[in-house]
Amino acid sequence: MKIIPLSKPYFSLKSKKSIIRGMKNILDSGTLMMGKYTEDFEKNFSKRIGVQHSITTNTGTTALQIILNFYQVKGYEILVPSASFITDVSAIKWCGGTPVYVDINPKTLSFDLDKLEKSITKKTKCIIWVHLTGLISEEYKKILSICKKYNLKLIEDSSHAHGAKIDNYSAGSIGNASCFSFYPGKIMTSGTGGIITTNNKKLAEYAKQVRLFGRCKGNEKEICLEGNDWFMDEFRACIGYYQLKDLNKSLKIRKNLALNYNSYLSDEKNLSLFKVKKNNSHAYYQFSVLLNKKINREKLISRMKTKYGIISKRIYKPVHNEKIFNKIPLPKLGLKTTEDILSRSLCLPMHCYLTKKDIKYICESLKSALK
Repeated sequence: MKIIPLSKPYFSLKSKKSIIRGMKNILDSGTLMMGKYTEDFEKNFSKRIGVQHSITTNTGTTALQIILNFYQVKGYEILVPSASFITDVSAIKWCGGTPVYVDINPKTLSFDLDKLEKSITKKTKCIIWVHLTGLISEEYKKILSICKKYNLKLIEDSSHAHGAKIDNYSAGSIGNASCFSFYPGKIMTSGTGGIITTNNKKLAEYAKQVRLFGRCKGNEKEICLEGNDWFMDEFRACIGYYQLKDLNKSLKIRKNLALNYNSYLSDEKNLSLFKVKKNNSHAYYQFSVLLNKKINREKLISRMKTKYGIISKRIYKPVHNEKIFNKIPLPKLGLKTTEDILSRSLCLPMHCYLTKKDIKYICESLKSALK
């Protein structure tokens, strides 16, 4: 039986050849870090996103940790959606901050803005805004307005949103700073790795220092900050550079696959589709649907795999339900929507090697399994 994976990294034939040549060039040069590919990748990523600075790191989580440390969040509260990945919360704790969960809006998969504003206290310093599944909230202007009103720093977690846009603003250019991940399953990958995007020159300089053991700017023999080996090596920078060149093609394929999914599933009564407005360019890191409450998702996922060879999953488990975080107080305003939406979410295969025929098979199999 053919297995259809949930995700698969995309490399064009041209990029594969370029990456192989690049690896040889790196080995021949003997420069394995902070070389030409790092410089070119950062420069071109900034141009693509529309920011002044991009700083590569070894992971997306490290990128977030560096940003939080720069904003000195120790002893302060950071608002974060429970509908996010565990490292959004871990990074806050590692930096000495206090995570404060906020419920989501089921239509935007982002903050419930009323609950967001009511969660702000005198101790609140930052908001981590997650572009879940690759969708930027259509309420982004209101989020910016809330941050301005209360003088809060807005940090985008754009790990799902490479290439996503709203009103021609790219994910990673809207807040004070952003982190991206290049983990193997992401739209863009470098094997693993991350990047910080910002227009803040001081943050950019700080990030460049701490990613390289905290060495002083202009005198790398001296240590000025407590840092680590958080840099991206030349091999991964080379892969990332050519992945960026493939991004437009990847996004186009994903958008067409999503259109096919929407077409085949629009009449299915056992699930609902997330609507995306015309001014919002979804990156489609994941193609997610919302199952009706009567559907047993775990049995459905198992049946899709064993009977049809199709891999599927939920978006995420709510972070507040992870045992490792059970000592973090739950908000008085509740997290009912987060629990409801994530408990009924189902992610279907989404990657550039899928065909229209594959999408038809997946949708027909899903409909059959739902019955």
